[in-house]
Amino acid sequence: MKRALAAILVLAALAAPLSGCASIFDQEYLTIEDYAESTASPQQPEGTVAVQNYLELKLAINKLVTAHEERGSLDFSGYDGENIRDDLASACNDVRSETALAAYAVDYISYDLDRLVSYYEAEVFIYYLHTAEELDAIVSTGTVSGLNDAISAALDEMSTGLVVMVNASGAGEAEVADYVTEAYFADPLSCVNRPVADVTMYTGGGLQRIYEISLDYGASSPTLSSRKDILEGDLEELAARVTAKGSAYRALQAATVIMESCRSDAEAGNTFWDAVHLGKANSEGMALAFKALCDKVGVECLVVSGRLDRAEHYWNIITVDGASYHVDVSAAAELGLAGTFLISDSDMWGHYWWDNERYPQCDGSLSYSALTEEPSEPEPETSPDAVSPSPSPSEEPDAENSQSP
Repeated sequence: MKRALAAILVLAALAAPLSGCASIFDQEYLTIEDYAESTASPQQPEGTVAVQNYLELKLAINKLVTAHEERGSLDFSGYDGENIRDDLASACNDVRSETALAAYAVDYISYDLDRLVSYYEAEVFIYYLHTAEELDAIVSTGTVSGLNDAISAALDEMSTGLVVMVNASGAGEAEVADYVTEAYFADPLSCVNRPVADVTMYTGGGLQRIYEISLDYGASSPTLSSRKDILEGDLEELAARVTAKGSAYRALQAATVIMESCRSDAEAGNTFWDAVHLGKANSEGMALAFKALCDKVGVECLVVSGRLDRAEHYWNIITVDGASYHVDVSAAAELGLAGTFLISDSDMWGHYWWDNERYPQCDGSLSYSALTEEPSEPEPETSPDAVSPSPSPSEEPDAENSQSP
């Protein structure tokens, strides 16, 4: 019995290697060698950015913000800093506060820092206040001049807001709001109504600024568009009445046309629409109407914001033949054009006040009286030998009042 059981066990042992796919020649080996530490960098997952110092760390996070990435992996295997955790916290805070774009776009930045055997890897998470499409719509310019151009374009399109990034600017929020008013005064037909601007500025440690500008025109876009179309036709009719050749004479005709078309009323509206279409406006509305007409007939003209006898007041400065002069069409209704057209700075001081550093100096030699003076007829030339005609009876000298030689 024992022999039979042994035979069965031997046959089972011989049959086991023949089952499945194993070969009877397969053998296992165990090799023991000394460990040599690898000097090569570990395999990085796709998209992981290696950073070697603090500057590269900040640049990597800032690049994620610029691309509007919501997460990114950072590899610290070659990092030379002493405290990666502190550096990562500081870098996230610096990026959030030192660049205008991050200050505008980023709500907050978080991270997970993990140790992988002999090095650290971090996963950075960025939470945004604005969408990628909103960031793509930011107008980028190098100077404040480009900011003014962007504002003018927005007013012409009657946009309700815009965001502009200026690479180098020292302008504050109030100053940018003034730029909106200046753009409107430069083109009264652009958006019909004077916009109210709400400006929020975002900045970092340098001169880069982002200005978020909200614009309120006080009327709906369809209403403004309809009025703009009507005003363009009104302006064409007014310009047809300005037919003089010289710039000074065209400016005088333009002032006369505005005075004939609009009644000066301090309690009336303050727009080009009020002055031209409704027929009465305050000093601002009349100054805007005169500006628009001068632009149409080719006379260089500005709207001036200032004061008259301590009250807010608006008038114009025109430039003809290289010299500048004040023109106040709203005051002309009461004072006449002789005292309000082609006026110098020196004649304005006392009753008027304005920031003379913002406007051209007005010291030209032309005057209203010189423009309107009737030319005298030349006397007929007579030859020396011609005999003087005898006086008529009415020209005979009075005998009682005559003096004897």
